[in-house]
Amino acid sequence: MISFSFIPKNGEEEKFLKVYKKLKNEGITGIETIIGDHLPLESYGKYPVKGVHLLYYPTWLEFWREDMEKVKEDFYDDEGILNYYRSFNKEILLETFKKQFEDAKKIKAKYLVFHVSHVRPKDIFTCNFDYTSIEVLDETLKIVNEVFKGDGPLLLFENLPWPGLTLKDYELTKYFFERVNYEKKGFLLDLSHIICTEKNIKSFQEADRYILNKIKELKELNKFIYGVHINGIEFKNYFERDFSNEIKEWSSEDRNGKFKIEWEHMKNLDPHKIYRGNLKLILNELPNLKYINLELNFQSLDYLEEVVREQLNYIK
Repeated sequence: MISFSFIPKNGEEEKFLKVYKKLKNEGITGIETIIGDHLPLESYGKYPVKGVHLLYYPTWLEFWREDMEKVKEDFYDDEGILNYYRSFNKEILLETFKKQFEDAKKIKAKYLVFHVSHVRPKDIFTCNFDYTSIEVLDETLKIVNEVFKGDGPLLLFENLPWPGLTLKDYELTKYFFERVNYEKKGFLLDLSHIICTEKNIKSFQEADRYILNKIKELKELNKFIYGVHINGIEFKNYFERDFSNEIKEWSSEDRNGKFKIEWEHMKNLDPHKIYRGNLKLILNELPNLKYINLELNFQSLDYLEEVVREQLNYIK
């Protein structure tokens, strides 16, 4: 099943369906989307939703642990905290994910995607983390095992380059997976995210070899990789740069100004470009792959068809 990432907005349905009708002839079978306030839940029934990417809090560990001193370091004041979390009570995280879980079932999603990761805003430049992957995994397990109960869609855990689930460490990956109580579980391999964990990769050929090696190192766990996000980066040695100027500018800004700098940095690090490597070779190494999703950046619906078709050329 091949889908692409798309977040519907009011007024786009007719135009989207015209484009989607053409892409169905190319083998596209639906979309992976995010459920949010931008569209009423009942409107998702008009779209071919196959997967739901659950809401993601890049920074959440300190809030969950109720370390409000560190939370205020990142969000400054009560207004900043409320704008991000919508509450001062950590239970809001459980409430949010529980509602997402129920909403996804209502629109009959086949699978869910959950990010297992944490990074504080300042650390996306320095990578000097004061928390470990095992800490992130343990706290994530508390949330996951409280939220996801009973029957529901396949729950796929996505890798990110920050502390948490990177899919680079077999023992940590196994530790996390074995402790998830939800029965219908698996992994989603995000190609650009795993590339971003190795800053010395200079080409898609090198990326192919690196990804294939990481799949092999997962041993028997790779049979639980049921989903893939296909996307690529620009090989400009971006992460080898000296970010001292960015950090200096970031430090002098208010929360909104900081967010703009953080967002620009993340777009440079993970721009969701076309993956131009040997996708056939990578996909053939995943014996139980069910869902291939093209998670690509496009400026508007006018460019969607072009971008999806180009990426499909590397799959077929």
